[in-house]
Amino acid sequence: MKIGKNWLNNPSIISACYSSVILNSICVILGIFYLLFPSYSILWDVFGILLLMTFFGNLILIFINSNKTNGRSKFTTKMNLFSYVYLIFIILAIVCMMLGNLLISVTYSNQLIDNLLAYTLTYIFYFGILIIGIIYAVFGSKTYNKINLGFEKYYFEKRFSARFVKTKKTLKKIITVISRVTFIIGIIFGIVILVGSFEVVTTFIAIVSGQFGIFFSIIFFANTILLLKLKHPRWNSKKFYRTAISGIFISGLLLTPLFLTQYTINNIERNFSNTFGSDWREKIPSEVDNFFLETPFSLSSYFLGIPPKDCKIEKNTLFYNDEGIKLYFDAYMPLNNGEELPGANSTIIRIHGGAWVSGDKGLMNMMQMNKYFAAQGYKVFDIQYGIAENPLYSLDPLTPDYKKGNFDIDDMMRHIGVFTNYLTDNADSYGANLDSVFISGGSAGGHLTCAVALAIASGDYTDIFSANLTIKGLVPFYPANDLMNFFGISGRDVFKNPEKLIESDSPPCLIFQGTHDIINYFCISENIQNTYYANANENCAILWMPFGGHASDFYFTGYYNQIFLYYMERFMYLHH
Repeated sequence: MKIGKNWLNNPSIISACYSSVILNSICVILGIFYLLFPSYSILWDVFGILLLMTFFGNLILIFINSNKTNGRSKFTTKMNLFSYVYLIFIILAIVCMMLGNLLISVTYSNQLIDNLLAYTLTYIFYFGILIIGIIYAVFGSKTYNKINLGFEKYYFEKRFSARFVKTKKTLKKIITVISRVTFIIGIIFGIVILVGSFEVVTTFIAIVSGQFGIFFSIIFFANTILLLKLKHPRWNSKKFYRTAISGIFISGLLLTPLFLTQYTINNIERNFSNTFGSDWREKIPSEVDNFFLETPFSLSSYFLGIPPKDCKIEKNTLFYNDEGIKLYFDAYMPLNNGEELPGANSTIIRIHGGAWVSGDKGLMNMMQMNKYFAAQGYKVFDIQYGIAENPLYSLDPLTPDYKKGNFDIDDMMRHIGVFTNYLTDNADSYGANLDSVFISGGSAGGHLTCAVALAIASGDYTDIFSANLTIKGLVPFYPANDLMNFFGISGRDVFKNPEKLIESDSPPCLIFQGTHDIINYFCISENIQNTYYANANENCAILWMPFGGHASDFYFTGYYNQIFLYYMERFMYLHH
């Protein structure tokens, strides 16, 4: 009886199994150390690379086994079944890791009990991939050793009931359909990575395909192998190789943002230095720099997350109750009043996005970023404002009804103005320094960031905003200036197009912008920067994120957000 091809007698496959055991074991050990000692170390950079190699190495080992263990011996039958189970587990585990890190980013409390589900999804499935990978590799090495020693000389046959066979076929068909759909989704994701968000329907794909690219690459590569295993006996060699090559190509495309990370950092460093001076690093004392991210990107943090920072949070303080709506804010404050911290004596006002018709503070406004800066000494205020009602968003479960109304841009500016007056009246109770205020927000919140910051800085709108605030800088994320017309929202022109408020002494501006953001086609960020330049004000920098879609900072530990956070914290320190 001939069980396999000659390669089965080649010890290289057994060596590959042993190598897999070693790599998975190292990643288990380093994962434990990362959880115990999360502060930055160059070891974590090495760990991130090893981890990526291990995940893909496990999949490649499965692929090799799938092609070669086609016999019906007892051990090869078990090996094939194990391969199916492990592939499906890897796909589900990667999704759960991604969701776990997202949940950690949108939870007020840092208590273990409140984040138990998030930590379980992230770490149980992380270690699960590695531990099962070890078992799979050990099982594989023993299988081939038995084959080479001639222990498996006969086919393994067993009669199964008709019901079992029918269930098996049905399950296989269901998995095949899901795998085909996932493969098609992967192709669409790859196209969006290549050409960007060319219409509204692909905007959501652009949002996730860039920042979650590593996760999706692993998922689609695993899915390709799963599809090849399911259909291999029925496909001719051309179809097999076409599918395999397509899957590898799509997986590679989704890794493009990762491959370009150093290129992205180099470009951003150049833009930042050209705007704020080549000597900007010399202006940050080493004892202060120790509080910041030590590297623009950590691959290990991408997978295992950055632990949320400790701070004091006061939720849902009412500051406006009129016009049939109620508006609240959350205050994030440093422990021990933030003494001797980089952000001490500075205030951040965070404005949520949502196309002016949805959105909210809290989980919809980068909660972990608020904690992060509060832990650096800033007093962070995450605020609400009245929004316009829109039938498309009427069923949005995350946007509270009590802030919805028939409001235009002028009303939204007025609501935020009410908060600035409230803050002035209560600054002492929060320890908020009104002489050093930064404003930040994304999308519609990015537009309002520009409008509010520039209006206050101009000094011409004291009838709306408190005259006691001194704006030291604005940080708009992918600002959506002048796009409210698409939603039928009116307002005075200077508020809809806040770049008209830019003057020679306007506060410094740092813009986050993805190249694949549909908003980028309107050249909004460039218009802001060009208007700064036209007014003889060079204090505006755009930090471009290649392949980044709209809201590509949503994943807190993604490469886009890590890189921008690295420069944002330094930008605010330089100007506070």
